[in-house]
Amino acid sequence: MRFTRRYFTLLFAAFLLSSCSMVPGLFSSAQNEFDAGLVLFNNGRYQEAAARFQKATELDPNFGRAYLYLGRSYVSLKSWRQAIDPLRTALRLVPDDTRAEVLSILVDALFGVGLDAFKSGDFLSAIGILREILTLQPTAEKARSELVNALVAHGGALLSGGSVAQAISEYTEAVKLAPGSFDALFGLAKAFFKNGEFFKALQTAEDAVRFRPTNRDLQSLLQELRRK
Repeated sequence: MRFTRRYFTLLFAAFLLSSCSMVPGLFSSAQNEFDAGLVLFNNGRYQEAAARFQKATELDPNFGRAYLYLGRSYVSLKSWRQAIDPLRTALRLVPDDTRAEVLSILVDALFGVGLDAFKSGDFLSAIGILREILTLQPTAEKARSELVNALVAHGGALLSGGSVAQAISEYTEAVKLAPGSFDALFGLAKAFFKNGEFFKALQTAEDAVRFRPTNRDLQSLLQELRRK
């Protein structure tokens, strides 16, 4: 009986030792996958590289650079949407001295998704993505400009569909982001007019006229408002 217990004790200890010895091998395998992926990436074989980087992240879920290069591979393939999640993970995992690089690539990927959504008429998705970019980079003027465009486009679609209050909300945000945007001001003036808020419509239209004084549609709206 004593022999049996001792045998199983030794067997269990051997199992623990072998399990611990496997851990370095596990992470070394992740590194090997990453290294192989890097060679493929540097040779422009992005799809094959992505598969290697994906494997590296599966073997080591805390391998920040593997997530970074997985995202970079998808960006190189213009698969913007696939790039976003690994880049978000990389931003969380990489050391501080690499964050600026990851952030720049993540913003590029978000721009790709946002502009594709805008072109397809999915204004809500575009607005959400562009807002995220501004959260990550508050001084990104390109993101601000594109967000204004998306808000104006969405406001126009809402106004045409009879959702006047929502249109006012979208145009108002656009004006706050870009007080000198004629399209945002004119859209907001039309939305106020349609909502029966004639004084606000007149004030907003007069703000807009400073930017395009000869615009015929705006002049027509102003004439109608002044008769109210």
